[in-house]
Amino acid sequence: MREQLVFLLQLQQSDAKVRELEAAATSLPAKLDPLRRDLAKLQGMLDTERAKLNETETWRKQQQELIDREREALKTAQSKLQATKNSKEFGAATREVENKRKSISDREAELKKVTETTVASNAQLEARDKDVEGVRSELTASEAAQSGQLNEIITNLAAARATRDEARANVDKQFLKLYDSLAAKRGYAVAPVVKGVCQGCHMALPPQLNNILARMESIETCPRCGRLVYRKELLEPAATEAPKPPA
Repeated sequence: MREQLVFLLQLQQSDAKVRELEAAATSLPAKLDPLRRDLAKLQGMLDTERAKLNETETWRKQQQELIDREREALKTAQSKLQATKNSKEFGAATREVENKRKSISDREAELKKVTETTVASNAQLEARDKDVEGVRSELTASEAAQSGQLNEIITNLAAARATRDEARANVDKQFLKLYDSLAAKRGYAVAPVVKGVCQGCHMALPPQLNNILARMESIETCPRCGRLVYRKELLEPAATEAPKPPA
């Protein structure tokens, strides 16, 4: 039974290694999620600002077109003023010229403000674009580095699974079934006993059971947690060297 206890302990160690690597393979991609969220947020802000700037540019062009038409209308009004024949026509033409000039002046003043704002917005947009590119470059570099780490984990995981399969093959079927059941329920199936206390549930074992474990003639379970138990000082030094399975 000593060999089977050693094999069970090795199987448990292999299982733990496989779980550790599987957890690492699953959690590694998620480590870049904060950076991805930052990039998405910055990109969203950039897109919104660019859309607003495009709307402003469209409005600016429309206003410039209106100003051009107003100037043409002003020329026409000035021509009417020069062609007036009486004071009534002169007064009406003068008011029309003044109104056109005021309209042009107001539109030009508003257009100047918008143009100045657009220049500032373009500068801000360039800075924001650099921020986005910086985060994107960082994410790309991190993903490349992570890809190498993930490949290494996957390679190690394949090796760990192979070691686990080999360990399972060494355990008798009757004990393997019990091991799997306990591992599913308790998280781990094999617990050491130190100074008469089960390290799985920290319950003191009956002295008789502790004496039985010392002989290692059978595989016993803890009366409280049900785990397979062994005397730590008797087994673990030998567990570092795997006994050869029977031919």
